[in-house]
Amino acid sequence: MANCNFDEGKTRLRLYHVLLVLGVTFVLTIGCSNEKSYIVYDDDNLLYMVTVEEAVPEVLVNGIAGISPQASADGKSLSFVTNKSSQRLVGMWKGGSKITWYEHPEFGSYIFSPSPFNSSGYVFSGLNTSYLDIYSSKQTRNITKFRSMDFEPSVSPDEKALVFTSDRISNSDIYTNERPLSDRQAIENIKEWNFTERGINYNTYRDHNIDIFTSDIDGSNTIRLTSARALDYQPDWSSDGHWIVFSSLRHNNSEIFKIRADGTDLERLTNNKYNDDQPSWSPETNLIAFVSDRSGSKNIYVMDAMGKNQTQITSSLSGLSSPTWIKCKKGIFKKVGTTCP
Repeated sequence: MANCNFDEGKTRLRLYHVLLVLGVTFVLTIGCSNEKSYIVYDDDNLLYMVTVEEAVPEVLVNGIAGISPQASADGKSLSFVTNKSSQRLVGMWKGGSKITWYEHPEFGSYIFSPSPFNSSGYVFSGLNTSYLDIYSSKQTRNITKFRSMDFEPSVSPDEKALVFTSDRISNSDIYTNERPLSDRQAIENIKEWNFTERGINYNTYRDHNIDIFTSDIDGSNTIRLTSARALDYQPDWSSDGHWIVFSSLRHNNSEIFKIRADGTDLERLTNNKYNDDQPSWSPETNLIAFVSDRSGSKNIYVMDAMGKNQTQITSSLSGLSSPTWIKCKKGIFKKVGTTCP
């Protein structure tokens, strides 16, 4: 009889063990599956994330201030900037819960628009001497070196090319944090547009352009994509490598356009009296997130790749900025199986 009880106890123990393993496996499977695309943005202070399906924003990383988030084309890495005393730090997320921090003391607070590159580094626009150039964090060297302002870089999905904004064909002034980077006061009286975005004050003038360019990742083989007599800016490369979406003031207010990477098939995606800008492709290349003030304040919207089905995702009164997309898994309670920041 004792042996029978002992055998029953062993059987029961094995059953408990099996159920425990199955339960843990189930929890891990549920927690580790269902990778989703999230829109990351900021309110000029904190970073937030939201899905198109749920539209319930939440803080991306508690206790960490950040602005200007920019994800890689596949959504697997993210960079942003934050202030620390008199200089800016670049934060990098590379597919886990850890944020890695990088310093660039040679640029102080004059570092802008870091964009992930090679899954372990990023390109960025930095002020050195009199001009903004694009640099690689891996080598801290100029990718572009022209007597112009080169900024807002976006890396192609194959990481062989770069798209960026530049005034190298224009005769325009750009100011950084109210600090003049070029001095052409003689034509100030014919200024057509003047607005500030992320500390960079864009000025463009009649018959002069700020345009979008592409180049190889080393800065060679530069090609001018746009040449309208207006400001074209904020380019973002699609994850399939075929399209570049950008903002433009060519119709008096800011509207969103897309163009093929070879400069053909220009298409206007938004058309209204409001300001639509800061476009960003989803990793699947089926959606574009953007910022619009059509609700009275700047909020995050999405539309499909043809400019249809424009939908408001956030309802903020404070003004939101810099939408970009990451792909990750939240896991269980953001701890077990998570790959999100």
